[in-house]
Amino acid sequence: MFFQKIKIDERMRSNTRYAAAIWLGVTQILLAGVIFYRLYGLGQPDAEIRDFQAVLGISIFGYMALQLFLGGVMPIPTWRGALAAYLMLTSIIVTGCLIIYGWPQPDEWANTWLPAFLGPALILCGYAVVARLGQWRIERQIERLSE
Repeated sequence: MFFQKIKIDERMRSNTRYAAAIWLGVTQILLAGVIFYRLYGLGQPDAEIRDFQAVLGISIFGYMALQLFLGGVMPIPTWRGALAAYLMLTSIIVTGCLIIYGWPQPDEWANTWLPAFLGPALILCGYAVVARLGQWRIERQIERLSE
């Protein structure tokens, strides 16, 4: 009575999802800009903006995980590709940290070397697991449709 009925087809649904994804990306970039401005422009301590950082991290990784799992279209790395990506990420992180902070003390390995080597491994393993689960999900849906 108050609203017109809209016939939703696949093209309209696809365009709506595309527009929503673009807007989510814009808001994530803006939130990252606010975080960097508050950190480096206003000089606020890191502890004062932990909530913004947590929201941004949850938003970015949540969106990526949903795209991987529900979409099932992201590539799953081979062992060789995962090793190459791990070595590349680790070398970039280690080189950047060495340039910025210098050579760390041996007793500070838990704060310097461990995150540099463990972080990329956790990210790549998480990506591979979620991408594989998404691919299995899509394969099961296709099998159900073909029966």
